[in-house]
Amino acid sequence: MRLCVIGDPVGHSLSPRIHRRFMERCGAAGSYEAMTVTAETLEDFVAQGRRGAWDGCNVTMPLKERILPLLDAVEPWTASCGAVNTVCFRDGRAVGYNTDGPGVVESLRLRGFAPSGQAALVLGAGGAAKAAALALAQAGCRVTVCARTPEMAARCGGVTVSWEDLPRAAAEHGLLLNATPLGMEGSPEFESLDFVQALPTKAVVYDLVYHPTDTALMRAAEHRGLTAVGGLALLVQQAALAFAYFTGIVPDAALCRDILQELEAAQ
Repeated sequence: MRLCVIGDPVGHSLSPRIHRRFMERCGAAGSYEAMTVTAETLEDFVAQGRRGAWDGCNVTMPLKERILPLLDAVEPWTASCGAVNTVCFRDGRAVGYNTDGPGVVESLRLRGFAPSGQAALVLGAGGAAKAAALALAQAGCRVTVCARTPEMAARCGGVTVSWEDLPRAAAEHGLLLNATPLGMEGSPEFESLDFVQALPTKAVVYDLVYHPTDTALMRAAEHRGLTAVGGLALLVQQAALAFAYFTGIVPDAALCRDILQELEAAQ
């Protein structure tokens, strides 16, 4: 089996390391590479996959939306997200999936957070925010989306609040999920983390940023005694779901925890 992750840039991706560990521990023969694919070369890459050059690929920025019209089929959940992060090439066809949203839900469940009946506040309005908001809503969460641009927030569905109302909204939600680049290495920090103080005492703070692994948002949550989850948790869980699409093998929770601990120790 020949697999890869595509994007531009893609050299920093941890996907090869994660999937190679899945292969090793699950007894799946094959290879996993990082391939630089640009918007201009994407169509050619998909054509190569249809011809048998690849069995599957993960898709990262800036190709998650651009690959959609090039595929032969997309599962309904993925179509509603409007973005693809996993493609399987079988029988001359390219089929797209999105494991980001389900990965958010499953990684939270593994941390003891049952989404059903909870209230979730999602920060951001990009592809990751939309996938997370839709998956949480399907899992039974009451979802509110907060973004600097109300029009963008509305794309994610559910209730929207303005960025200025973030502290007030935080007080009403047991889960806060950051799907913005704020706090990422090379990106600006939050202008203020006062909203963390407004969260309920048993709230969970999930920061999808994983570089650095210990963000200012996570530190603020931990300082308050809240449960903080970092972006590596999603990275591993969405990869496990993608691996199942590729191979038919579902990595178990213990293996995912082991790989997550390895990645955290290496950072």
